[in-house]
Amino acid sequence: MATDGGEYFDLTDDSKILQIDSPQENLSGPYNVVYKDLNERWAAVTIKWDKKPCLGIRWFWDVTGMPNGHGYSTWLVVSDEIAFSILNGLPIKPAIKLKVQDFLAGRH
Repeated sequence: MATDGGEYFDLTDDSKILQIDSPQENLSGPYNVVYKDLNERWAAVTIKWDKKPCLGIRWFWDVTGMPNGHGYSTWLVVSDEIAFSILNGLPIKPAIKLKVQDFLAGRH
């Protein structure tokens, strides 16, 4: 469980980003880093929240980053209503976008 997801977190290593797994009772995965912005210090990942495919986002700044729960780095689970809009706004390759859309739609 990652507790140091703040301003000194190494965003260049996707495997470290994917170690953020709190709260463990709801989260399985995360599976893939979809996008990360090293300058603004945020990342989007595909995860399963309560066994449902979702998009998760978090910011890596300050002491623990946002969101966090009780000092543990956590993911903001994006609602279905806006997940595809966020995904369409990211500068990612079409093939990756299609894979993520399939995952979010439960076609994985």
